[in-house]
Amino acid sequence: MPPVTRSSSTTVAAAMASLALLVTACGGEDTTASDAGTGTAGKPVEITYWSWMPGTADMTEAFNASHPDIKVTHAEIPAGLNGGYDKISKAVKAGNAPDVVNLEYQAVPDFVTQGLLRDSSAELGESVKEYAPESVQSLVTLGDRTWAAPYDVGPQTLYYRTDLFEQYGIEVPTTWAEFKTAAEKVKTASKGEARLLDFWGDDTATWAGLSQQAGARWYSATDEAWKVNITDPATRKVADYWKDLVQDDLVLNHKGWSPEATKAVTDSKAIALIGASWSAGSIKTTYPGQAGKWAEAPLPHWGKPVTGAVGGSAFAITKDSKKAKAAAEFISWATTDGEAVKARLAAGTSSGLPAAEDLRAAARSTFDTAFFAGQDVYAVAGAQVPNIAKDWTWSPVHNSTTMTMQAEFGKAQKTGEFWPAFEAGQAAARKAITDRGLKLAR
Repeated sequence: MPPVTRSSSTTVAAAMASLALLVTACGGEDTTASDAGTGTAGKPVEITYWSWMPGTADMTEAFNASHPDIKVTHAEIPAGLNGGYDKISKAVKAGNAPDVVNLEYQAVPDFVTQGLLRDSSAELGESVKEYAPESVQSLVTLGDRTWAAPYDVGPQTLYYRTDLFEQYGIEVPTTWAEFKTAAEKVKTASKGEARLLDFWGDDTATWAGLSQQAGARWYSATDEAWKVNITDPATRKVADYWKDLVQDDLVLNHKGWSPEATKAVTDSKAIALIGASWSAGSIKTTYPGQAGKWAEAPLPHWGKPVTGAVGGSAFAITKDSKKAKAAAEFISWATTDGEAVKARLAAGTSSGLPAAEDLRAAARSTFDTAFFAGQDVYAVAGAQVPNIAKDWTWSPVHNSTTMTMQAEFGKAQKTGEFWPAFEAGQAAARKAITDRGLKLAR
């Protein structure tokens, strides 16, 4: 690819410029032409929307009821890495894509560099600047162009059993040093029957958040090339910390979301979980018999109150949509209107934290806090948004890299030897970037 002109003095801005150039060079959509996107003869504009996310069908129904000029047809697809992203990609390349899709933030650069999304700066750019935190804007604004509109944000937090913390005489740890001390105390006080945490060490997203918190920046770009730095010192510090806890038998390390992991918490063998803002809803749904016994707290840190982010999603318009104006109206409503949030979260099982701060009250109103003994989990998670580590960049190949890393992490479930998985990720990312036709920094 040809060189990239630096758009600012920061490394992140250079990375974004690289992405923007790739889209142009590889045939990305030219969106300067006018877009019809309006109904004719009194008929509504019909657009299609694909998502796997809970509540989006109900949200779509609410939109249709309140917007007679636009009709959105919702279709459920598999979750992203379980086949949804592949389905979207193939549909765009075949010329029969939906108008609107949901993407997790780590997938946005991948779709942009493949030329699968519309440059939606004109339709969504100003709105995103108004409502989204800076740390979230950077995940959807590439090369000074807006490619998607953020819906939620996922600061990492700690969830814990208040009754068992009290029983074992544990204070909520605020640092990782305190966390290790608490883990030792739980094992001793329970006579080996319980552990402080079930770690889920095969989950690449958890590792990315923990590494981000410690100061790692796995991906970056110069003016001309991508740099992969998954095996940096900050990540090594995190890997070694958890290796010690696993090898000292201070935490459990089951496969994430597995029946064994669920049973460990159900049986009070694990009394805390590392999650994100959206985890409150899943914990509430998974462990209904433990209502009133859970609470949320800031994630322990390395000395400064910084946290990482896990998950979070955005709405994007696909490359060849002929109805971008209507699609953008739907997206703007979905991401900035309180009624959209209420409709999406009406079931009361989700605790997604809207990126728009003024929508969090609407989200809170749908969530019964009795499970958390009345604690305002939205306030706890919302307070962590300003503490999310800045300047994190996802690479255009992180989805494929994740598959490699996850497989390698699985081999370390019992041994705690996590570092080879990061080395495998480093090699896989470098190869995938080269295979994509992007330049790779030495």
